[in-house]
Amino acid sequence: MVKLGKLVDEIRIPGGHARAFQIRKSQFVTITDLEGEQVGDFIAFNKSNLDEKLSPTHTRTSLLSVSVSVGDLLRSNYRSPMFEVVDDTVGSHDMLLAMCDEWRYLVDYGVKEHRNCMANFEEALKPYGIARQALPDPFNVFQHTKICSDGSLQQLRGVSKPGDYIRLRSLMDVIGAVSACPMDLNPIGGAKISDLSVKIND
Repeated sequence: MVKLGKLVDEIRIPGGHARAFQIRKSQFVTITDLEGEQVGDFIAFNKSNLDEKLSPTHTRTSLLSVSVSVGDLLRSNYRSPMFEVVDDTVGSHDMLLAMCDEWRYLVDYGVKEHRNCMANFEEALKPYGIARQALPDPFNVFQHTKICSDGSLQQLRGVSKPGDYIRLRSLMDVIGAVSACPMDLNPIGGAKISDLSVKIND
């Protein structure tokens, strides 16, 4: 287990909402599921060049895997290492599925005006001048997606327990954001939408 330094920031993310934050190079960011079974969509941007952002696609290509393990590097759309996975008590995260948006709820469920991760990020990142058109696909922390033998995907109830976490070491100065996903129309969020915690340490 990595030894953490001084706690720099602690953010509680209300269920169904998002918060943005800054992480300096070499700092650690810990995303914790406070009540269990809550998905957290995570996105990040190179602070000095917002065109560079965390990319699940390029991470999958580099790892030749759809999952991550301790020691793996999460890469940007420029293929640069952005984060190292240094600790993970869950081992089940998703790098395949898009974040939910207004059209996800309307097209797939017939529901209008549902809170969604895309609007959450747009709101949280507005102070940084980051618009929705710039949002990358997310790294879906704690999301449990099964790839079936016929190639189909199943979105399953999460396996994270209260207090479970994933910890990343930042390899550049970044602007990050986490959305405590408001999806309550399929099993991925468990019994209810709940809060997440983000801690940043030296």
